Amino acid sequence: MKQIIIIVILIILPCVVFAQNNMFNNNTKNHFSNKDFYGSADISMDYKFNSIRPYEESKPDTITTLGLNLRYDYFDFSGYIDIHDIFYIYNDKPYVFGEINNYLFGEINPRISLLALAGQKLSGRNIFKDFLIAYNFTFDSDDLLQHYMGFGIDFNIPILSYLKINLYARYNQAYYGRNENSFDGFLLNIIYEVPVYTFSSGIEIVYSSWFKYIFAPSTSGNIENETDYSIQWKNTFKVGYKGFYLAYSYKHNTNYLELNTRSAQEGEHSIGIYYSYRF
Repeated sequence: MKQIIIIVILIILPCVVFAQNNMFNNNTKNHFSNKDFYGSADISMDYKFNSIRPYEESKPDTITTLGLNLRYDYFDFSGYIDIHDIFYIYNDKPYVFGEINNYLFGEINPRISLLALAGQKLSGRNIFKDFLIAYNFTFDSDDLLQHYMGFGIDFNIPILSYLKINLYARYNQAYYGRNENSFDGFLLNIIYEVPVYTFSSGIEIVYSSWFKYIFAPSTSGNIENETDYSIQWKNTFKVGYKGFYLAYSYKHNTNYLELNTRSAQEGEHSIGIYYSYRF
């Protein structure tokens, strides 16, 4: 697992540096002006009032997130890594990279545009923006390695900055000892953002959300309180200026990790500081 985390950071950091160099070296012309090339490098720090643990009492947590989003021609990419308790506040042991005492979680989401591969582009008046082949790799520093394979649709909705819907089949390489090395259900993933209001001073209010619905998983038979679905729905309100934001988030959980325990139903509240560098 340590090697996987290192590979993820080695992928994300050079892309962030490249994006910054591209922005600072030429503020008026995009080197890829003949292609679709844009994105953002993101960093955030959240204080979570109650981080749920399905078989334990929820506890507060601090989470530092490094993220990258980009689009270049037919290639669409998003990814992030969460580093929990980076200040060692809630852990007796000091942080050692790759060890479980500071939990790491991440996702890598490459997608390939079918329209771009075919040399086609839909009209801006069309409700559909793009059709894509989608893949997701989800991992943590404990015992989670999951592969999601499917397709995605991006939409043109006037009141939304973006709306992306992905449907995946899930393959568990490792899942805490449950249904491993096998296909195990499906994931419906919906991501969207609403620019609520922008003041004349440039201060903006933004609402963003993601929704995950896992359904039709197999039951291993050796895990207590297993269920056949789970729902996570995170809603974030941000107020900011020129890429800097103050944020409040609430995440609804139903059967977190497909487990029907009291803790797995708790909602999670957090406040944070965000910075998004757009290129």
